[in-house]
Amino acid sequence: MSEQESHSFAAELLERSASGFAGYAASVMLDRAPQIKVRYQPDPFANWKSHLTQRILELAAALNTGEPLVFSSRILWTRKAFIARQQEESDIAISLAALREVLAENLPAAAATEPLAYVEQALDTLSEAVPDLEESELDPSRPNDRLALQYLQSILEGNGVQALNDLLARKDDGMTPLDLYLNVLLPAQREIGRLWHLGDVTIAEEHMVSQATQRAMAILVHSAAHAAANGKTMVAAAVAGNVHDIGLRAVSDVFQMEGWRTIFLGADVPMQELPSTLTFFDADLLLLTATLSTQLPRVRYSIKAVRDRCERDVKILVGGAAFDDAAEVWRKVGADGYAGNLEAAVQEGGKLVGL
Repeated sequence: MSEQESHSFAAELLERSASGFAGYAASVMLDRAPQIKVRYQPDPFANWKSHLTQRILELAAALNTGEPLVFSSRILWTRKAFIARQQEESDIAISLAALREVLAENLPAAAATEPLAYVEQALDTLSEAVPDLEESELDPSRPNDRLALQYLQSILEGNGVQALNDLLARKDDGMTPLDLYLNVLLPAQREIGRLWHLGDVTIAEEHMVSQATQRAMAILVHSAAHAAANGKTMVAAAVAGNVHDIGLRAVSDVFQMEGWRTIFLGADVPMQELPSTLTFFDADLLLLTATLSTQLPRVRYSIKAVRDRCERDVKILVGGAAFDDAAEVWRKVGADGYAGNLEAAVQEGGKLVGL
């Protein structure tokens, strides 16, 4: 069995047995550390079973890509969330130790080595220095950051129309749509995500800001000056399971401003739909995004489907939070390139198609 086949075998076992392994590990954890039961009333078992199920799925995703950093980075993200919510971060290590014990006892020998190594690496990562609590990137003393904060405040107070009018006024004063994307809208989205992460805003409030931002982007891109058509077509899609598409929408809009013909498919696009869609639109470039590490296997399967079934030699550029913490994972899913922000996406996309 090849290394990739071994990884895939282990990942499949974990995915199929995630709930069972998680329940077993939660029981082991709570038996060994009864103080945790007190902290997670009224149902500590259900709480930790759910938590460990997600960790197992993330472990399976890391194995599928052959990149342990995919798992370790999610564990570090979890630690940040625990610290932000004033939960006991040492509980994470206790849960991983219980998971390690359960996997060692229950996985067949042929499938156990790599998952256990990935869990060990994550535990080693947790032993490093505790990170500083994440702070806002927005500084009210900076003019653009002040605009982003004012934009957020207006929406959260129920004044979405005022927020949009303020943006359009800045455009009339000389800020380009791209300026507003980079300096107001996307920073505001990152800030609302940070506030949700801390528990300072509700899901409804986060949705309200996201919907207002999508509306603002649609108006701004329609009114923007566009470069001359370059003859290239880009298709933008969020991989199946990824319901977050504001960043993808922003990138698609910037490609359009730069003279590309853009086909925006949006969130949660099934992989079987991509090859025929790319062929139909004579695509030169596919931009594929993933937000969570658990979506990385779907990225790999989607790319393979495009390589196998698309009638065109389409270049594939990937991006999104799932790729940001593991520098080489984009290669391991079979992409042609990776971009971490709007400007890099346009630059890298142009290179891939020979512009």
